[in-house]
Amino acid sequence: MIRRTAPLLGLGLVLASGVASAVATERFELETQANFLQGTLDGVSVGSNGHVSPSLALRRTQLDAALTAYSAVLGRDGTLYVGTGTDGVVYRLRGDTLEPFAQTGQVLVASLTFDESGTLYAGTLPEGKVFAIDTRGQAREVVRLEGAAHVWSLVWDRRARALYAATGPEGKVFKVDPRSGRAEVVHDSTDTHVMSLALADDGTLYAGTSERALVLALREGRTTVVYDAPGNEITALAVRDGTLVVAANEFQGVPAGSPPTNPRATPPVGRSRPRPGKTKLYRVERDGRVERIFEENDGHVTDLELAADGTVYAALGKDGRIVRVAPDRTSGVYVDVDERQVLALGLTASSPWFVTGDAAAIYRVDPRPTAQPSFTSAVLDANVRADFGLLALRGTPGLEFSTRSGNVDPPDDSWSAWSRFAPSSTRIESPAGRYLQIKVRFPAGAAGAGAALRGITAAYLPQNQRPVLTGVSVQADANQANQRRRGRLAPTSTVRLTWRIDNPDGDELRYRLRVRREGESTSRELLRSDVVHTATTYDWDTAGLPDGLYVVEVEASDELANGEARVLRSTASSDPIVVDNHAPRIDGLAVRGDALVGRAIDGLGPVTRLEFSVDGAPYRDLDAEDGLLDGADEAFRLPLAAAGTGRRVVAIRATDATGHQVVAELTVGR
Repeated sequence: MIRRTAPLLGLGLVLASGVASAVATERFELETQANFLQGTLDGVSVGSNGHVSPSLALRRTQLDAALTAYSAVLGRDGTLYVGTGTDGVVYRLRGDTLEPFAQTGQVLVASLTFDESGTLYAGTLPEGKVFAIDTRGQAREVVRLEGAAHVWSLVWDRRARALYAATGPEGKVFKVDPRSGRAEVVHDSTDTHVMSLALADDGTLYAGTSERALVLALREGRTTVVYDAPGNEITALAVRDGTLVVAANEFQGVPAGSPPTNPRATPPVGRSRPRPGKTKLYRVERDGRVERIFEENDGHVTDLELAADGTVYAALGKDGRIVRVAPDRTSGVYVDVDERQVLALGLTASSPWFVTGDAAAIYRVDPRPTAQPSFTSAVLDANVRADFGLLALRGTPGLEFSTRSGNVDPPDDSWSAWSRFAPSSTRIESPAGRYLQIKVRFPAGAAGAGAALRGITAAYLPQNQRPVLTGVSVQADANQANQRRRGRLAPTSTVRLTWRIDNPDGDELRYRLRVRREGESTSRELLRSDVVHTATTYDWDTAGLPDGLYVVEVEASDELANGEARVLRSTASSDPIVVDNHAPRIDGLAVRGDALVGRAIDGLGPVTRLEFSVDGAPYRDLDAEDGLLDGADEAFRLPLAAAGTGRRVVAIRATDATGHQVVAELTVGR
């Protein structure tokens, strides 16, 4: 994720993300490998240290859009041959001329190799056939390998003057005499597929399997396990000067040993996968020492190359990328193209090349590039409309930037045009908008040698967003309220006010509170002007107010986070709130006939409980005369018989909704 820092305090001081601040200027920062890999690389690479530098200038040649380019090999004269599906055609790229070269009649040409005489060999699926193709493009079937459906890899052994073929789904390695067409099994694996082969200078043949991901060494009729790798597939091997590099991939949800359900569909094993996997690269030294040199959890390796200086190039089956791993194990994305999968590599050749599978295309390194290398960021989101400020490039001299802006992602015709290129520490020319995109241009040609982009900082001022109050109410504890209505909890003059706030940009907010009696227009402030209240609750002491209904208005202001010209406010009012700090009264307490009668009257009501006590005994509940305690004026009638005989003192107690109580007594009887 592109790092978006919090607002700034002063010059160059960055607060941690999520901390409120006194100004609203924010900035986008791109400074890590992950940041830069979210963008588009055009002739540049990104190292594990997060530095972007010029890489390869490429020329692209498109194959038929219906094809999948799967394998490729370079001839001695610089002609490139590409094995394709879904019709098993081998294409030839000679100079800038691309043409069909040979027909195999199979679904896919999965592997290609040359012998020293210039004969091209093609391994195919789904019938496990190997073809020899002469210089005129005539394909001759050499052998149909018994039990094999897929010929995943071919290696020519000039010493033995024989082909080695890695196959599935019976996990066999064959040695093939192309002259006689005889094939013998030199290894029969318990795994379902042998995916990859590599022949060392000393004649050792290395093989990688699927499903257990074993690396095997075959020499002089003997097989040994070099490494039992994690994952479930060894898709690629590369060997040079006694050093072996291994690509161990891990896939979830696709049975590695199952054959294709549709022979014209992408095979479920091998370099072209329906979904990306995980990968680890290992370097195996002559003495058997194994070291992990690279790991990628979102993309599998499809092909490997090992350069003379120990540099490893790994093609990825996701996002069209090639990774370069230096001998010191530092790594970076070396090439990034638009296609999804890079399936075959030839970057160590005298005329470097690589092939993508979907869409099928051939890329060659252009020794005389005409375009300048560039990096284009992912779309940067300010979340709201913003004004853009200064943009600074951290890196070597000569870097320039251009920007464009808009209000929709992805960019469309409504976006502004790219601005003119400008040097570092220049104000962004693009108009205000929610989204920004940045392109950095490197010096062209020799002037760009050694150039590096280490980071980008782009300042912006988001449009201030209004804080919206969505309700003011009394926060009450239902249990406590019920206890007060029953007279079991002492009354209180403190009312806890609470309100809801929608604060889209997270500004620190100040609240002001005003109160007025219902029906009146004049309000008074609840807080002194020097009190800065930032909480969304307030304990309001109503002791000094006459009983009645009051409306509280709350104002929210973002003045603590914005200059005066940008401050926004909103207000919300409560429903009428009962302020009742006085007890009810008892009127007309008298004996009338055979009963004690009277009225409990409250200023606001309701009267919520009536009780009586005789001669100081515990109080007992007394019903209202109409049976309901639901008003501010409740008549009551207590039969004298209920109070006993003889002279006695009867106490009547009335409780209102806020827990205030009054007691009145009368002596009755003789």
